[in-house]
Amino acid sequence: MAVVAALVVLPFILPSGYLNYVAGIMCFVAMYGSLSIGMGVIMEQAGLFTLAHPAMFAIGAYVTGILSVAGLPPLIAILLAALAVAVLAYVIGAPMLRLKGFFLAAATFSLLLLIGITIPQLGSLTGGHDGLLNIPPLSVGTVVFEGDKAFYFLTWGLCLGTYWFLHNLMHSRIGRALESLRDSESAAQCAGINIAAYKLRIFVLTAVLASLAGSFFCFYIRYLNVLMFDFTLLVELTTMMIVGGGRRLWGPLLGSFVILWLREGMHIYLEKILPSVTAKVDATFFGVMLIVILIFMPDGLAGWLEQVVRVARRTGERFSRN
Repeated sequence: MAVVAALVVLPFILPSGYLNYVAGIMCFVAMYGSLSIGMGVIMEQAGLFTLAHPAMFAIGAYVTGILSVAGLPPLIAILLAALAVAVLAYVIGAPMLRLKGFFLAAATFSLLLLIGITIPQLGSLTGGHDGLLNIPPLSVGTVVFEGDKAFYFLTWGLCLGTYWFLHNLMHSRIGRALESLRDSESAAQCAGINIAAYKLRIFVLTAVLASLAGSFFCFYIRYLNVLMFDFTLLVELTTMMIVGGGRRLWGPLLGSFVILWLREGMHIYLEKILPSVTAKVDATFFGVMLIVILIFMPDGLAGWLEQVVRVARRTGERFSRN
């Protein structure tokens, strides 16, 4: 509750000169946080090594943008994009989820490659290499949502809603079944769990959540280019999940916050040294951070923070006894 209260108060206490800058970064933290939370659930908590969610994020964004440019109301476009992603996830998930481990990762990663090849070829719909332009603002009736402050509340509403939904899901019968799949599929099958059905359900569900994040991304940026959804995005999201700690539901959100603000600080200081800070520089930075975290904090920042809290409590209990 304290975190939610801090998020609500933040835009009102920031100086006007910093409001748009901080709110803009926090919008990306919320959108990428929503996406990385879903990836953490399916990869770390359900044990399915799938890399399809950045592609679902891209499809949700593009379908929303195309339908909005065509004149459909934004809410209808968002719902149709989520439906399209759900159908696609169901169709490809049924055969792909029979694979395991790196075979599943390779099969789902190919979807991201197909997106990168297909979108530029559909120039009449997607804008090709020039990108999709003239995306109208997000509106509900006569209310138009524009600007960093408005999207700050919208994106964090989506992020916290995603967290609340998946938190309840993972503490339900479905969540316990998914955790049993991660620990041992053979034991789960012996317990009467329909492995294929549960895998497909969580895959489709997290894909829809990725589509919603993509829709918000579309209306916030109001411009889409296939380069926004390339391999670098997958590296970023994977880094967020690992750095934050995917075994805890709030870990990927923490990772999103840390990575995006670290990247922003890195850009500010490296611009004084390097002539240009490109996506390759970002990818190198994320790769180095992954190695450091995997060596020194295998459970991520969330696991490390939990250890710090436990040590602090034990220390406090000892002092209170004495």
